[in-house]
Amino acid sequence: MAEGLVISVGSRSVRVQVRELGELRATLRGNLWAAERKETRPVAVGDRVAVTVAGESAVIESVHERRNAFVRPQPFGRFSGKGRAGRYGKAPPVQVIAANLDRILVVAALTDPPFRPGLVDRFCVAAAAQGIDASVVLNKVDLPGDRAVIEPWREAGYNVFVASATTGEGLDELRAELSGGISMLVGHSGVGKTSLLNAVDLKLQLRVGEVAVHHGRGRHTTTRVTLLPLSCGGMVVDTPGIRELALAEVSPTELARLFPGFGELPHACHFNNCRHLREPRCAILHALEQGDLAPERYDIYLRILTDLEESEG
Repeated sequence: MAEGLVISVGSRSVRVQVRELGELRATLRGNLWAAERKETRPVAVGDRVAVTVAGESAVIESVHERRNAFVRPQPFGRFSGKGRAGRYGKAPPVQVIAANLDRILVVAALTDPPFRPGLVDRFCVAAAAQGIDASVVLNKVDLPGDRAVIEPWREAGYNVFVASATTGEGLDELRAELSGGISMLVGHSGVGKTSLLNAVDLKLQLRVGEVAVHHGRGRHTTTRVTLLPLSCGGMVVDTPGIRELALAEVSPTELARLFPGFGELPHACHFNNCRHLREPRCAILHALEQGDLAPERYDIYLRILTDLEESEG
């Protein structure tokens, strides 16, 4: 039995890196599919696995316990349940995009496509729910726009990078951030994740797509999830861009303590299950009234809270 690292997962294939043997195509032992689980697939990029090697292929026998996993709900239409609990009383399965991550970099464009603070917050909440360190990257800063849009996350204590694959601004700082462990860049389609990676490491030469002019959305340039080695020493997960992110495994009562910028305020509320709507002695509502919390930040919290409450069903 050998130890392997899952480096690529597609709809029909898995590849693992095995020390001294290199990259091998792998299949999964049947009992992994049969076991009761909440994920759509038994393995994800970043998983440490035990494999049996036969020639130039391998069989994944078991998956080691994960430190963390970045997940999203199964896309609409692939689960016959209704709401978070499902028609039959079971939670719908989740997609594990990657496992055992050391950090997540949430990439947003200054413009083209337009900056979407709510999506940045959703990625940050998803990372915090799994205990994964998150940073925020404002990309395409060579284009006209107000760089101050990124300040709420800097003020909330996140590492913030400003970058441009066109001018090279911020690339040295990104290389340093990516130089160890496993990182993953996430963001809306078209924000320039692939261009940034190509600029950080010229050896990658990943395919780059363009933003469709008529709706301001980027085209997916990645169709499978792959773990790529970087010349600077780390590894990076190359993932498809997404246009929306529904939060998995986050309850409405947990949202506030995970939300960027709320800090310790949720812990100061009188009620442990406070949702920060109309409850008396709510620290977040008090901060809002005193001008210590920006209304636009609270509005985004409310929108995400509403989505979570609706998904609970």
